[in-house]
Amino acid sequence: MKNNQLLLVSRPMGTPKEANFAVQSTPIKPLNDGEVLVKNQFLSIDPAMRSWMAEGKSYINPIQIGGVMRAMGVGLVLDSKYPEIKAGEYISTELGVQEYSTLYNFTSSQRLGVQSYVYSIKENNLPLPTHLGALGIPGMTAYFGMLAVGKIQAGETVVISGAAGGVGTIAGQIAKIKGCKVIGITSSDEKCQGLLHDFNFDYAINYKNPQWKDELMGICPEGVQLFFDNVGGDILNTLLGCLSKGGRVILSGAASQYNNMAFMRGPANYLSLIVNRAKIEGFVNIDYYHQFDEARNEIKNWIQAGLLNPDNYVVKGGIDDFHAILIDLFAGKNLGKMVMELQTLN
Repeated sequence: MKNNQLLLVSRPMGTPKEANFAVQSTPIKPLNDGEVLVKNQFLSIDPAMRSWMAEGKSYINPIQIGGVMRAMGVGLVLDSKYPEIKAGEYISTELGVQEYSTLYNFTSSQRLGVQSYVYSIKENNLPLPTHLGALGIPGMTAYFGMLAVGKIQAGETVVISGAAGGVGTIAGQIAKIKGCKVIGITSSDEKCQGLLHDFNFDYAINYKNPQWKDELMGICPEGVQLFFDNVGGDILNTLLGCLSKGGRVILSGAASQYNNMAFMRGPANYLSLIVNRAKIEGFVNIDYYHQFDEARNEIKNWIQAGLLNPDNYVVKGGIDDFHAILIDLFAGKNLGKMVMELQTLN
């Protein structure tokens, strides 16, 4: 049996190109003790993938040249020589952009690159892509960003950039559940309608409208208590000037900057933090790893109660389609978490 893998063969300059990747076919070897063989079925497509391709210090080691492109995924366990994971069950972990994954070293906290994030999906009453969205890393980012870092309170005005993405749609709904006024910033009128009708936002603003800041201040003339930023760049700079006294900014990501990391632009409007006695804080979800089970249980309860919509934007493709799908992500084609349903190459 062969495994088709997508390798990172060069580091992108700017937007990733197809030439930065290569498909490799390798035989699947018999398992050794402690190893697990997984057939990959769904892969998470995330803005952070672009930062993983870059060389340099980050919260996670960069993908090595010649290594399999990193991706979180959900797959079916075909064979296991690790007693705690059984053949026939589904698991969610870092699987990579490949058709099969051989996982090992389960006692090491560094085994998969994203700390020790791996969990068996014991209940199959939710679609498998949900375990890459609301119950996956985006859901954990939204949950702990809003509740543990942002400490949102009922009645506060919360603004979310990148609101139509996997983190943004969940973060907005959590804020709504907690009694906040929720405003999403996104890239099209169509997405604005989706945020309002599908994800229960109170307001949605298209930042491509030249008057979008005026529109925002018309909605919240008292200012913004919490800004949850997934985008960075001009949107972050603008929102710093819209904070209320004592406002908070949570830095979850910087999707607008990932393709230009050699010349990243920080906020010029940072003096607003002094004027408004405001705070800005970055975080990474893996700092809360040991509380993931608790968060997943609460999110499941919200889903089952009809309070949270976990819908994902699922696209089908083989590993040779990964580049085009990633470009679609940065072009903003998705409403909700983008997930790739993996098709096996012939």
